[in-house]
Amino acid sequence: MVISQIAYRKVHESVGLFDASRSFGRLFARGKDAIDLLHRMSTNDLLPLQAGKSLSALTALTNEKGRIVDVLKVVRDEMGDVALITSKDKEQTVIQWLDKFTIMEDARFELATDKLAQFLICGKNANSILRKYAGQDLEGASNTAVFALHVGEANATLVKGPSLAGNGWFILTSRDSANIVWKQLEAGVLASGGAVMDEDLFEVLRIELGMPLAPNELNEKHNPLETTIAKDAVSFTKGCYIGQEVIARLDAQGKVQRQLVGLTFGDGVPTIGNRIADEALAGTPLGEEIGEVTSVAISPAHGGIGLGYVRGKYANPGTIVSVKDSTGNILSATLVMLPF
Repeated sequence: MVISQIAYRKVHESVGLFDASRSFGRLFARGKDAIDLLHRMSTNDLLPLQAGKSLSALTALTNEKGRIVDVLKVVRDEMGDVALITSKDKEQTVIQWLDKFTIMEDARFELATDKLAQFLICGKNANSILRKYAGQDLEGASNTAVFALHVGEANATLVKGPSLAGNGWFILTSRDSANIVWKQLEAGVLASGGAVMDEDLFEVLRIELGMPLAPNELNEKHNPLETTIAKDAVSFTKGCYIGQEVIARLDAQGKVQRQLVGLTFGDGVPTIGNRIADEALAGTPLGEEIGEVTSVAISPAHGGIGLGYVRGKYANPGTIVSVKDSTGNILSATLVMLPF
């Protein structure tokens, strides 16, 4: 993975724009019971979205063992329409999972990936570019914020997104309006000294943030409490959902077995799936296995970095671990607090 250091610097110093349409999936949620069904099926409290418009929430669908089916951003716009942002290529998985538990409810979930474009704008100058299209100041907006955008003759929905380079927003718009919206945003980004991002740069930034994605970090091997999204996506005061008893018990008893951590590498970068062990003892090839590498990148600011899951007792910043790479070399790595 080779990225432009100039583009990296411009995004961190100003603003970046990324076409995230192929990096995520999208669904429409139809019917008067759609939000209620999602509330009863997922980890977060979605009742505020049922009562009000222009709101969003991050939530996870979990199976009977409390493991992740997918993580969703549920968006209700100013008109009351509901869209779901899913992981890449997980649209049918989500539809099938929800349909399995839809009995008498008026709730339907339809593919929208080809009908909606999804852009990401991030960095410290993102708010100033978006302000004129939102018609209001965006500073201090909450993680549930949703605004209507009016970009020339095109309309779009602005949703608080991951804080890449310190701040981030998703923009959802119809495919018919996508070119207009993109061109306007691109002009604003370039005029502000920012850059258009490619997939490799997005990957570096999301690893720096500690943002988990499917299938690397979000999959049925892990539960939401092991990830960095738990504080935003899991409610411990709402009613039951599939997997709730397992998740509540793990939290109450302090038995979360693994944690998603950041890794910095000295010489060389391992491969996704390489095993993590505690620091190798003298005369031994590798210590006790404690986890696995899930994402890697080379950051202009931090060098070789990655994400991985390790056993909870080892998940402390500064812990030195060993990683065996694809050539058999043993690399030293240090656990760091996320974000980098």
